[in-house]
Amino acid sequence: MERLLTGEKVKEQLKFENLLPKEKEAPEIIPIRTDGLQPRKMEELLPDIDILPDTYIIYPTGGYHPFYGIPNTFPRYQLPVWPYIKRINYVCPHGRSQGLKKNMPNHNNSQANPFLGANDYIFISLKRIAYRTSYSTRDKKSTRVSKDTLQRFHRLVALAWIPNPEKKKNACHINDDATNYLIENLKWGTLSENSRGKIRKRPDTLKQRYLNLVKSGVIKG
Repeated sequence: MERLLTGEKVKEQLKFENLLPKEKEAPEIIPIRTDGLQPRKMEELLPDIDILPDTYIIYPTGGYHPFYGIPNTFPRYQLPVWPYIKRINYVCPHGRSQGLKKNMPNHNNSQANPFLGANDYIFISLKRIAYRTSYSTRDKKSTRVSKDTLQRFHRLVALAWIPNPEKKKNACHINDDATNYLIENLKWGTLSENSRGKIRKRPDTLKQRYLNLVKSGVIKG
């Protein structure tokens, strides 16, 4: 007959079980396009913005992050593993559209440059077909809008390769890192889902405000 464990042995056993590693949660599986990660034309992803046709191609990998070349960053920012956009066509001074490699030797065939913008999102500037006219009901006048359009890079990546059957409007970062626009870190969600988990910045204390003003040169002593 097996002997029953004493109270002390039971406590030791429970203590030991608490030290065992817990099972990790299964990572979220994000679906991608069934035709694979093929390059996409930008005008197909943004049909309502009049992007220059046959000009911009987005690729799923092989590009560099805006943090490339900055020392002491995480290794992934120094690797050519990021989605990127390449401009393959330019407009000559005479107004004719020419192929990039053959007719425009002053331009190289590298990726278009994304940049770090507001709220730590990565943006990229794209050209429209023509200037637009915007009418202000407040000022009762029309103004000409620039040919350039700024787009959040992670949204373009999601439009290119992540299905959105529920027609959700927000491209979300799974790990809440706005600088990480890798395909596996993106999904479609609602506004509330996109806001969930974001770090809220606490108001600066008077001491922090003072030091910021001194650092910026506003307070001179």
